[in-house]
Amino acid sequence: MAPQQSPEEMLQYNMIHAHNTFKFGYDIITTHLDNPPMDDIKNFLGYCEAWVDSIEGHHQAEEEVVFPFLNRKMDFSEEQEQHKFIHSTLDALANKLRTAKADPSTFNAAELKHIFQDFRDPLYKHLDEEVAHIAPENMKVFDAKELLQLNAALDKHAKSHGDPFLLVPYMRSHTPTELKESWPPMPWVLRKFVIPYILARRYSGYWKYAPYAMA
Repeated sequence: MAPQQSPEEMLQYNMIHAHNTFKFGYDIITTHLDNPPMDDIKNFLGYCEAWVDSIEGHHQAEEEVVFPFLNRKMDFSEEQEQHKFIHSTLDALANKLRTAKADPSTFNAAELKHIFQDFRDPLYKHLDEEVAHIAPENMKVFDAKELLQLNAALDKHAKSHGDPFLLVPYMRSHTPTELKESWPPMPWVLRKFVIPYILARRYSGYWKYAPYAMA
């Protein structure tokens, strides 16, 4: 089990692991685009869509919950501007993925790989700079009660937004084994039963491309 984080550490700790799931997915997608699984292309494209949806859901939580909170005492205008470019690229990718999924004859692996390659530096720069900006020493401008309220608001947002049949299995299948029991905190019945045997089954073909077991 991971040690309990202080209120000042919680946001960065959770953000690091969330961002890592996106980096794992990026590496898997770009590797497969070199030799795409044409005999399973709809599941692969569905996996790519889950990656896009997961980043978009994460950013929605930041824009609706995190940035308004942080901007009370800090300046996250640069991160908000970065989101605009990232979302324009994600929207373009989502359109191409949906089109190819509906008509696999339109799938162009080289074109998608080029978009992903151009996207890597601005995406990773944003992910890494955001984590650095919320370092525990910077979060001390807020008191512990405020930070705990932020964490609770993020939990509430996560439970009421997005498709749980996509976002939750994506997160769990991109969480390293050594973190499975502690991040993110959730009841045993969710980790061991609901997610692997109920939520993950709807799009089970997607998760064969994920790096870790679901439970």
